[in-house]
Amino acid sequence: MTEFLRIVGPLLAASGFIPYLTSTIKGGVRPRVASWSTWTLVTGISTIAELSQHSYTSALLTGVATIPEALILIMALRHGRFDYNWIDGVSQLMSLIGIFFWLSTMNPSWAILANIFADLLGGVPTFYHAWIKPHEEAWLSFLISAVGSGMSLMAVPKIGLVSAGFPIYLLLIDSVLSIGIFLRQRNN
Repeated sequence: MTEFLRIVGPLLAASGFIPYLTSTIKGGVRPRVASWSTWTLVTGISTIAELSQHSYTSALLTGVATIPEALILIMALRHGRFDYNWIDGVSQLMSLIGIFFWLSTMNPSWAILANIFADLLGGVPTFYHAWIKPHEEAWLSFLISAVGSGMSLMAVPKIGLVSAGFPIYLLLIDSVLSIGIFLRQRNN
């Protein structure tokens, strides 16, 4: 069962963003370039840190997540919102500080913490966008990603910061985004 969860969890999490990508191409979803560029960079770096500690379950989740994030980033650059505001700027600056912190320590545990922090701050423009224009975001994609992250978490053989930090974080942030967008869409 663990092997099933180890494979299916990341694939489910990544496939959750197929509707997001499709809706972006059609113009219904307007991804924030600041968030998606940060998320792509952070999950790529986290994958490297996890692999360095042989945390293959987490590395599979973050590595596979990097692919749809990069595709959404490409579509965001073509179809996204380019009205870069102070929220985008501050979140990206703080994200870069987190990434620099990791690069200066070269410690995988610090890398995960710094990347979780950077990822969270990189998500601020999407949280803000979802609050202001909830119909330009896709709650179902974040829900599917949360379920996939939860499945990956159940496959982690030994819970630790490097092995489980990112799956726990992704489960939480994707759940909060999904619920927040869903509720805002229902109330607007």
